[in-house]
Order: sequence, then C-alpha cells, then structure tokens
Amino acid sequence: MRTTSGTRGFLPEIQALRAVAVTLVVLFHLWPHRFTGGYVGVDAFFVISGYLITSHLLREVDATGRLDLAAFYARRARRLLPASLAVLLVCLVAALFLLPVELRAVNAKEILASAFYVQNLYLATKAVTYSASNDVASSVQHFWSLSAEEQFYLFWPSLIMASLFVARRWLRRRTTTSIGMSLLGLTLLSFAFSVWFTDTNQSAAYFITPTRAWEFGLGALVVLVQRRWSVSDRGRLVLRWAGVAGLAVAGLTFTEATVFPGYAAALPCLATAAVIVAGDTGARDPLSALVRARATQWLGNVSYSVYLVHWPLIVFTPYVLGSVLSWPAKVGIIGVTLVLAHLSKRYVEDATRHVPVLVRSPRRALSAALAGMLVIGVGVGASLAQVQRQEDQLAQAIAQGGTRPCFGAEAMARRVDCPRAVTADEDTPVVKADAPWGGLPGCRIVPGTPLAVRCYWGPGTPAKTVAVIGDSHAEQWRSALGLIARRRNWAIIEMYRGGCAANYAPAVVFEGRAQTPDSCLGWSHSLSARLQAFHPSLVLTTAFVRATQFAPGSSGAQGFLDIWSEWQRFAKVVVLADIPGTGGKNQPQCLAIHAGHPLACSTDRATALPDDDLHRAARLSSRTAHPVRLVDLNRYFCDHPACYAVIGGVPVYYDSDHMTRRFAVTLTPYLEAALA
Repeated sequence: MRTTSGTRGFLPEIQALRAVAVTLVVLFHLWPHRFTGGYVGVDAFFVISGYLITSHLLREVDATGRLDLAAFYARRARRLLPASLAVLLVCLVAALFLLPVELRAVNAKEILASAFYVQNLYLATKAVTYSASNDVASSVQHFWSLSAEEQFYLFWPSLIMASLFVARRWLRRRTTTSIGMSLLGLTLLSFAFSVWFTDTNQSAAYFITPTRAWEFGLGALVVLVQRRWSVSDRGRLVLRWAGVAGLAVAGLTFTEATVFPGYAAALPCLATAAVIVAGDTGARDPLSALVRARATQWLGNVSYSVYLVHWPLIVFTPYVLGSVLSWPAKVGIIGVTLVLAHLSKRYVEDATRHVPVLVRSPRRALSAALAGMLVIGVGVGASLAQVQRQEDQLAQAIAQGGTRPCFGAEAMARRVDCPRAVTADEDTPVVKADAPWGGLPGCRIVPGTPLAVRCYWGPGTPAKTVAVIGDSHAEQWRSALGLIARRRNWAIIEMYRGGCAANYAPAVVFEGRAQTPDSCLGWSHSLSARLQAFHPSLVLTTAFVRATQFAPGSSGAQGFLDIWSEWQRFAKVVVLADIPGTGGKNQPQCLAIHAGHPLACSTDRATALPDDDLHRAARLSSRTAHPVRLVDLNRYFCDHPACYAVIGGVPVYYDSDHMTRRFAVTLTPYLEAALA
C-alpha cells in the first residue's frame, strides 16, 4: 500500500492544490463573468492551511508533549509578513501617484487594516452599511482572507493546548481523541453559524472568521482522520478524482448570485479535503503526471506571492494605461504577476524567512514583525494627512468655481451658450465633501418618531411643510431641497431608509438581497401611518428602482399607486424621476482612469434611462381622477445620445449611482421651478 499524506514529508498534491486554488482566484478576478466561481479558490486555501498548520502543531506535540506559542507565531510572522508588508508598502506608495484623492484615502485605511490583519472585519462593516461611501475595490481588498486566517490561528493553538490539558487530566492521555472532540465541535458549530448568518447577512458573512473557521477546521480534521484510518489504493483514486471534479464544478458553475459561504462552501471544501486524503495515487493515475509537473509544483510554491501581487496589478494597471483592462492587458498582468511572484519568493520570502537572528529568537522575530506593521501605520497616517490637505485645497477651488457661468446643470440648460458642457478643461475629482448624505445644520430627529427628521431654518411658522420620502436616492436631493426650503420658508420632513422604496408590494429584492417582510414593507406602512401627523402640504418621493425587483412582477407599479393614493388623502404627491444610471461604472474611478477625457465615462441613454416601475406607476396614475405629478430633471443629465459623467465642469456622480452634492446644488433652480 502506498504511503498516505500523513506519513510523507513533501506533499506534491498540496502544491498542486495551491496551484489550482490560486489559478481559480486569479482567473476569477480577471474574468469574473467567465470564471464565475473562481472565488472558491480561497476556500481551498483555507482547508489546505488548516491541514498544514495542524500537522505541524501535532508533530510538535508528539515530539515534545507541548506547544511553544511564541515559536509558532514567530514562524508564522517570518513566513507571511515580509512579503505581505512589502506589498502593502508598494501599494501605499503607488496610490500616491495613481489613485484619485478620495480613493487614496479608502486605500490607505484598508492598508492599515490589512497590516494588522483586521481587513476582513473592516470590509464586513462596510458590507452592511448601505451607501457608506463611494468606495471601489482597494488595492489590498484581497488581504481579507489573510486576516481571517491569522485570526483563526490566534486561538487554534490555544484550543490544542486546552485539549492536551483535558487529555492528561481526564482522558488518560488520549491526545488525539481530546483534540478531535474539540476540533469537531468547533467545526460543526462554525458551519452551523455560517449557514445561519449567510442566510441572515450574506455580505458580512462572506468576510468574518466565525463563518469560515469550519473550513480551517475541516483541513485540521483531515490530519486526525489520517492518523486513525488508511484508505485503499482504489479509494484514494476515487477521492482524488471526486475532489478535482468538485473543485471544477464549483469553480465553473458557482456565481456571485450563489448563496455563499453557507451550505455552498461545503462543495469546494470537501473536494479539497478529498484530494488531501487521497495523497499519492500512483503512476497509473493520469492526474499524477500533472500533479508532479514542474510547472504545477513551481506555481504551487509561489502561490502565496501570486495571491499577494496579482490584485494590486489589476487595480493599478488601468490608471497606468488610461483605459479599462483589455484581454491583452489581462494576459500581460498574468505574466508580470508570475515574474514578480518568483522575485518575491526568492528575494523576500525565502531571504527573510531563514535569517539566523530571527530563527534563533522568536522574540526578535515578533518584534521585527511589529516594527514592520508600525512602519505601515506611520505611512498610512502620513498618506491620510496628505489626502486631507488636498481635500481642503480642492474644496476651496470648488467653492470659487461655483460662481462661473455654464457651471454644472446650467451648462445643459444652455447648451447653445455652453459648447463645452459635457467636456472638461481640467480634471474634476470627486471629494469627500461631494457625499450626498449627511445631515444639514438645522435638522433634528423628531422626538418619539425615529423614522423622521425635521429641518426648518426660518422664524415663526413655516409657509409649507414638505415631506421627502424614499431611499438614498431621495436623500441625495437633500442639499438642493435645503436651499429651496430656506428661500421659501419651508419645513422639510425627511423619512429615508437605505435600499427601500416606499411601496406596498409584498416582496422586495434589492441588489440581489431579499428584504424580510418586516423591513421595507414594514417601514412603508409605518411611515404612512406617521406621515399624516406632520400635516405636509406636499410629499416628494423617489427611489433607486432599477436595483429593486418586486414579486410578483406586476406588484411594483401597483405598490407605488397604493401608497401614493394613501398619501393623496392629506397632501399633494410629487414623484421625482430617478437620476440616470451609469451601467454599473464607478464614475470617480472612471474619470481618474480616463483623466482629461470625461466623455469616455458617458453612458448610452437607453442604458442610463430604462423604463422602471416608478415611471410605469406615474403613467398609470396620469389616467386616474387624481394623478400624481411626475418631475423629470434628466434632461439636465443627458442629451439624445448619452448621459454624462461631467457636466459644466462638475462631476455628476459620487459613485456608480448617486450624484454628487455639488451637482445636486446646481440643479436647485430647476427643481424649485418644477416644484413651484
């Protein structure tokens, strides 16, 4: 019988699995619509890591009867930190020269989170905060998986030590049994939590360690299985082929719509575990030649460096080329990645991993690691300070530019007099002050009604009370409405909920995420019940309907009609058409990539202004005895062929679907005229 993985030193199948895993990840990042499930490569890495680290720990227990935690963490630091800190430092410097100012701030914060291995937690908090910022993927977003891995290893050795204590005290030194019981319990508990939390909050569940711990635990369980049981030659052959098939199926059929991790992650994780258990299947297996091929083994050997390097190249290359990534550019990124990975492995990873002074002294190794992390922290602080200075300078320039003719929406209103309405003489960066949300001075939460905010700036009694209802696409009009309200002595009642259109449709799916019955629908009923108490003369509403699906399909328009009809009993209702879409482009990023050529970021009118349930409902209402009034200001965003990213020297979009506060302010006179 051939040897199993548990009794061999070098494991070529592990290197082959690493090669497969990193290939899946890189192809997914470069061609996400072709290799739709390539993200499962990360799950394969988690299982492999759990297997290898647990093997090392148990060998130490066998040899010494104990674990040296300082030595363990020093080995991890020598293995991982030199290359990762080098990449973080390069990304920090590259961002200074390539990224626009606002994206640079986001990038710096994520570099800091990555340096201290909390990137996954940082991304999880952003994933559950709708419209928190205009972020796009940073150059270090992929560090989330390294953070999850290190967080797991903060407590896993301690769990083994606790199991050793239990074994010696109560289980007659049955070490494997004690560790196995602890590990099995942890793995099952984590898997159950992963299934539940993925169903509850998939965006955050993707990143956090408790939903991923079972994947490391599965790899660790393989070690214990190999210590107790052996597999026949035929069994190993079946396991290897089944594992390869499982990874292929997951990598090619899973998509971003797959509910993940949850139950779905079991397929790539069990497939990876099966290949590890299979071990060496012998020369008769056709896969053995591929597993042992020099190219496969080399790629597995540099897989960590490939993972570190490939994503920053994907992020920064468009800014260098001044265009989005084409096929030749993507192939070039693969080539550069492999070269840099080889150099990193040889001159960074291997060169620092075996430095005698660090090998001999875990304390010095850990001190050096902490020093490197602090250097990154200082660099991030300096970068953020520079960003703030540039933000302040840009804000001053913006304030001065607002007084010139043909500024913002005025350029579209006077196209004949403003021939350069949709081009730009200079770069027009988006800054933090352009964020369309954030409270205005003079706005206060209504006591006893946390759903509502009241804004009033005038003396005495308001001339009119206007209620503004909807999601963040209603909220983005806040600055313009505030200016109108001040001039006309109006009071404004704001009632917003991110991701929720005010609608009585029974089922809502927003950006692919199903809303629970008591979320959007419950909010809609609650606000309608409370709205009348404010005695509004006018109710203004809009929503990001393009991202919303109603079930059944015909219920969306009817849901709008039903809630508008209820409001019309006590107020006039004005429906504000949603602003044009961008086809999913993050416009600040697009403008930075195509610096000086804003027309490259335009969106075809048919794509930007599709028919939606809000418009359909307004048309249906026009045929009734009491129609709502539709206000459509999209002529200030678009002409006949296209809708634009820069108008009158002002960037229109803060991200991929919200407009900048700057452009909203330039729309004020046209919104005021429509509401009058």
